[in-house]
Amino acid sequence: MNRGLLRSVTIVCLCAFGLFLSVATAGPSDSDPAEEPMIGVLLLDGVFSGTITTETGSLLLNWREGRVVLSSPQFFVATEETLKIGDRLFRGSVRIRAQSGPMQIGQRHHEGWVEWIPDRGLGGWKMGERLLLERYLIGVVSKEMSASSFPAAALEAQAIAARTFAYFQYLTSGDSRRYHLYGDTRSQAYGGTARVPQEVIDAVARTRGMVLLTDGQIFESYYHSTCGGKTCSASVGFGIGDVETMQSVSCDGCKDSRFSNWQKVIDPSVIRQALEQICEGKGVQVGQVQKLIPVDRTESGHVPYVRVVHSKGSFEVDTQRLRIALSSSGENLRSAAFEIIPIEDGFLFAGRGWGHGVGMCQVGARGYALRGANRTWILQHYYPGVQIEQLWSSSGSGSSGPPAEIPRGGLR
Repeated sequence: MNRGLLRSVTIVCLCAFGLFLSVATAGPSDSDPAEEPMIGVLLLDGVFSGTITTETGSLLLNWREGRVVLSSPQFFVATEETLKIGDRLFRGSVRIRAQSGPMQIGQRHHEGWVEWIPDRGLGGWKMGERLLLERYLIGVVSKEMSASSFPAAALEAQAIAARTFAYFQYLTSGDSRRYHLYGDTRSQAYGGTARVPQEVIDAVARTRGMVLLTDGQIFESYYHSTCGGKTCSASVGFGIGDVETMQSVSCDGCKDSRFSNWQKVIDPSVIRQALEQICEGKGVQVGQVQKLIPVDRTESGHVPYVRVVHSKGSFEVDTQRLRIALSSSGENLRSAAFEIIPIEDGFLFAGRGWGHGVGMCQVGARGYALRGANRTWILQHYYPGVQIEQLWSSSGSGSSGPPAEIPRGGLR
C-alpha cells in the first residue's frame, strides 16, 4: 500500500493520500472455489543471516545438483550474490527441512521445506515457505492470539478473519505468484506450523474454508490489537471508502485492557528526526518542531494527519507514516487515536488503543467471547453486514461444522 507522506500547507506541495494500490474487494474465486489454495509466505528478503536448528539433530539440504544431510545447528548468510549454509556456497535456489520433526529458524518453527531463491533484480535473496492455506493459518492464529487466554470463539473469529485476508491476497496477486503474503505484520504475523497449541489447531479446523463476504465478494478483513472503545473505518485508516463491512463501530470488549488508554511523552528532537526521515529526498527542510496539531479528527477519534509547525514553515504529515518513522527511533506511538498536549519536556500524546484500529479488535473479541458471544456474533459486530461462507470443505481431520448462532438478545 502506498500512502502519501505530506499534505500541502505553506511550503510543501505533495499529494495528500498518494495512490492506494490495494483492491478493496475481489470475487471469491476465479476458478474452482472448493479447492484449498497453496499459499506462499515471504519470511525474509534482501541480505540477512540466521541459524537453523532441529532437535532431531539432522537437516536435509536440497538443491538442483544434489542433496545432503547436515548436522544441527547450521548457520546461513545471504549476501547480494551468494548464499552460504555451513561451509557450502550457493548461487541458485536451495531448500532445507528437518529430516524428521520440526525445524527452527529464528523465532519460527517449521514442519516442511523452507527455500531460498536468488533475487537478481534487487540483489540478495528471498526466503520463504509454501504450504496449504489451512496449515498456514495455524501459524497465524497462534501468533495473533494467545491460546491460553483467548476463548475458543475469539480464536475461531480470528481464524476466519485471517483466512479471508490471506485468501484476498491470493486472489488479487494471482495463484502463479511465488509469494502472496509477508510472514510479519506487513500482512499477518506468522510463527510457523510446528509447536502450535491444540486449541488453535481445533479453532482452524472448526472453521475450515470459512471466509467473510460483503455482497458476495472477498474483502481485506483487517484487524488490530485494541481499539480503545471505537474502531476506525477503512475509509479513514486506509483510504478504502466503498466497503460497507469496514465501518467504524463501538466496542466495549477491550475496555479493561491496559492499552485501552495510554500516554506517551516524545522529545521534539526525536519527532524532528522522524520527520526528516519522512521528508528525505522530498526537498523539504525540517526546522525546530514548535507545534503538533491534529487535523481532520474523525468521529471515532482517529487523526489522519498531524500539522507540523516548525521554525522553517509548516506541513501536514500522514499519521501512519509518522508512527512508522517514530518506531524506527524506538518510540512507539500505539495508535492514531490521540490528543497532543505540549509540555515542558516535549509533546504528550494521550491516546487509546493499539494498532491501526480498522476491522476486528482482537482484545475486544476476547472480551465479548468471555461474555458468551460466539464467532458469528463477534465477526458481524466488527464487520457489520458481513456474510460467512464456506468455500472449501473439511478433508479428513476434524469437521468445520455449521456457522455458530448469534446469541439471542446480543450483548450490551
